[in-house]
Amino acid sequence: MSRVIIEVKQLTKQFKSKVAVDKADFKIFKGEIFGLIGRNGAGKSTLLKMIGGLMYPSSGKIHLFDRVVKDNHSYFERMGLLIENVGLYPYYSAYENLDLIAIIYGLKNRKKPINELLKLVGLDGSNKTKVKNYSMGMKQRLGIAVALMGSPDVLILDEPINGLDPQGIFEIRKLIFELNKTGITIIISSHILEELSMNNA
Repeated sequence: MSRVIIEVKQLTKQFKSKVAVDKADFKIFKGEIFGLIGRNGAGKSTLLKMIGGLMYPSSGKIHLFDRVVKDNHSYFERMGLLIENVGLYPYYSAYENLDLIAIIYGLKNRKKPINELLKLVGLDGSNKTKVKNYSMGMKQRLGIAVALMGSPDVLILDEPINGLDPQGIFEIRKLIFELNKTGITIIISSHILEELSMNNA
């Protein structure tokens, strides 16, 4: 089986007279961290939405897991997405937020996997603090936990360090490397080349 987990061919998205994505071509290999670099408005979010199944391309093809993607393709379920603002419940705790998502997924015996997931992203499941009082970095961590709820093979993160202070950037970058070590393929976009290219040294 090919190690190419995602391939886009001549992928294009046009909104009336504006071309947001113009004939994108690339391959993403299983287990790698793939970075999309571009200024704000360059079409990064649009491209990620097409790969994640949130938006239809105007033309071109997307191959996921060696299969050509069609409408409502089941392979989209193997992806976890954090694109733009994650829909968190501000008056609930981190645990309560994930519990609601777990209910939607139809998961039973939810307590253990939720606490393990929160621990993985560096949050405490016993903390009753409401999300509205979280720092930006903590909200990003919780958003990543939400994206990981379905145990995806691919994690798509759109500008996960945007708006964070240096410490928050360091923590999210470290988390991304730790998640990648578990075997998850990660696609990450940023308009900050320096921060996206730094290693975990």
